[in-house]
Amino acid sequence: MTFHQFLPGCSRGDREAWRAFLSSYSPLALRLSSLYLPLAPPQLVAFWQEGLLALCSNDYERLRGFPQQAEREFLVDLRAFLLDSALPRLAPSHDATVPPAPTLETLAELFKGLPLFHQETVFLKLAGYSSASLEKVLKVDSTVAEKRLERLRPRYAALFERPGDKCLWPAAWLELTRSLRSAREEACASLRQLVRILDGQISWQEKTSIEEHMGGCLSCLEQWVALREVVCWLREAEPLPPEKISSLVSSLPFSEKPRQGKSLWKRLRGK
Repeated sequence: MTFHQFLPGCSRGDREAWRAFLSSYSPLALRLSSLYLPLAPPQLVAFWQEGLLALCSNDYERLRGFPQQAEREFLVDLRAFLLDSALPRLAPSHDATVPPAPTLETLAELFKGLPLFHQETVFLKLAGYSSASLEKVLKVDSTVAEKRLERLRPRYAALFERPGDKCLWPAAWLELTRSLRSAREEACASLRQLVRILDGQISWQEKTSIEEHMGGCLSCLEQWVALREVVCWLREAEPLPPEKISSLVSSLPFSEKPRQGKSLWKRLRGK
């Protein structure tokens, strides 16, 4: 089953469509959650189950409310949904106090005069990524990534002392990134445009214009980094064992008869 086959089935409550959804996206959801949330593996699974129940509630209203129709765009929105839903369970006590969490002001100071590819590296490092993971997400040699982080070391040396991937300030960082998403404006690049840049399917002139804007827009930078994250971890993900998929499926509230949806032809015609 492809994304365009199973997503409409999920919004109708089709069990097999949900199995395909969970097989494809559970590893990605758990990987992102393990970075941003201070939870043990069993708690991460429980958090993902809660998110799934929220997507299924009110006749799959939240799932059907996602605006994006292409897979990678959908996954960026799914990531935002999960991280926003995590915020109520986080408190400042989860955050490191030394060094203090970044703010909009400190980010603006750090990024001042930095090229875009340095900005994305710094942003991901602040999020909690190790050098090895930066290499995977950005597809750059770790020594290149390290050189891009020189400005970060004086204030955030603690980020370089942790071997794994873990956000130092889960509560503050997720609140900060949520505020960046909510601050997006008409001039900001669309997800579709960012995907086209990633795929190299955009004119040089349009790409240059978007990247110039992104270099001075934290909201667009957050969106771009989110896209890089989901593309990487979708590519790197190892499928969950069938028994874990079955366990997740069994926790979802399916009706006996899935709701019938419109055919693709009718949806395309707006009927």
